[in-house]
Amino acid sequence: MADWASTTRLPVRVTLAEGLVIQGEAHLQPRVALHDGPETPVEMLNRGDAFFVVSLPHGETVFVAKDQVAAVGYAEVKADDDPERKSAARLIQLEVMMVGGVEHRGVAVSELPPTRARALDFLNEPERFFPLRTADGTVCLNRRFVRAVRPLS
Repeated sequence: MADWASTTRLPVRVTLAEGLVIQGEAHLQPRVALHDGPETPVEMLNRGDAFFVVSLPHGETVFVAKDQVAAVGYAEVKADDDPERKSAARLIQLEVMMVGGVEHRGVAVSELPPTRARALDFLNEPERFFPLRTADGTVCLNRRFVRAVRPLS
């Protein structure tokens, strides 16, 4: 486990497709090429790797298959302070119904071009996971396990 010593750890709640929950810490890269600062949870989940590491509370580790993850929840991470990104972002209020019946309600941040700024365009993006800011923090949802979405705004 020493090879994960240089990662940034983030407490997460991983919900698998069949409902099993894993609580622990995900490992994020301390730096990424796209922006200053550490990797975000959605960036880690959308990397091409098939698995990611979660450290469990008693020191064990588990390798979690991204294809089996329905959602990853975590406390809000400090938002990006880039004023250009903030001005380009569009907030979309959504109610997301997952396979199995769990529902999430919150705000998605879209940075799509104005000609493709609908909620449907956001949902049809190719990345596997998308973040939704909820009253309890942020949850990254796997599009594969989304049953239906209702735009609220």
